[in-house]
Amino acid sequence: MVQVKKYSSSNLYELRSDLPKLPEIRIHDNSERSLYHLFDTSKESIFGINLAKNCPFQPSHPGLNTNFQMLDYSLPRDAEQKTGWEIEFSKTLPDAILIGQNYEPFSSFEKTRTLAIRLGKFLANQGFKIWYQTRATLDLELFETLLYLEEDVQLLLPFHTLNDRIAKLIEPFCPAPNTRLKQVETLKNLGIPYEICLDSLIPGLNDSKANLFPLLESLAEKGIKRATVSFMHLPTGFRSNLNKQKQQMFSMWSAGIEFEFAGLGIRKLLNATYRKAKYAEIMAWGKEFGIKIVVDGIANPDLARKSLPDTQSITSNLKERYLALSTK
Repeated sequence: MVQVKKYSSSNLYELRSDLPKLPEIRIHDNSERSLYHLFDTSKESIFGINLAKNCPFQPSHPGLNTNFQMLDYSLPRDAEQKTGWEIEFSKTLPDAILIGQNYEPFSSFEKTRTLAIRLGKFLANQGFKIWYQTRATLDLELFETLLYLEEDVQLLLPFHTLNDRIAKLIEPFCPAPNTRLKQVETLKNLGIPYEICLDSLIPGLNDSKANLFPLLESLAEKGIKRATVSFMHLPTGFRSNLNKQKQQMFSMWSAGIEFEFAGLGIRKLLNATYRKAKYAEIMAWGKEFGIKIVVDGIANPDLARKSLPDTQSITSNLKERYLALSTK
């Protein structure tokens, strides 16, 4: 019998005095479209959805460990009603909708969790597949929701380290990676589809063999045979929000390229040459553990859209990746 824990704040890190305080959640009115087109496969049209603003529970936040309590962390008013209107008047209807590309849907905030669960059920009842990208610990309420959605739900689970010090530096409000890794077996036993993502990597911090080998070994022990990989991408001008130490950490992005991401705007990517070389190296490490690693096409759109021989061998085809995901 599979046992899962009831919801408890003890799943979260105990915040040290040098970490920022959790912000308050506000409610915002948004006249802009929430749904946005991500990509198409031969069989499916995939959309994302913008919900929370300035979410501190995911590593792509532009301020990282800066003063979050001063930011406007907010959720939309009447999200289901507005999303329903957008779908009704949309020229192209999605087959699947990704929730969590730009925020943590299952954070410790009750309002955030409730919205993600409510919206997922609302969309699934209209016939859409739901993909949740989450770094949270899944408790009894969330497992019940996932089982309720059955074949209409997929999970994307990002990991980048098993080292608590590195994890707290990049994801200060997220549950410990070892805690999250333990739930993979439960997901498998319950038959809930998921995909592991090696995300988000930072040069010199968590992209080394010393950091990734223990993670890959643990994933292999859990029976993982496939994972995607991506380096962090950041908003333009992000370094102005960081202290001197973190400016040095992200110095390599200065020589990177800008690319417009659907739903996220202009983002800064690492130099393509560095990413291609490092991805090839990480793929070789994964092979040692029997894990096939492919490049995340959403986080690396400049590589995914090329068809040159030097990128074919290390870049996942979006059709292959997402059709494989939807047929697990």
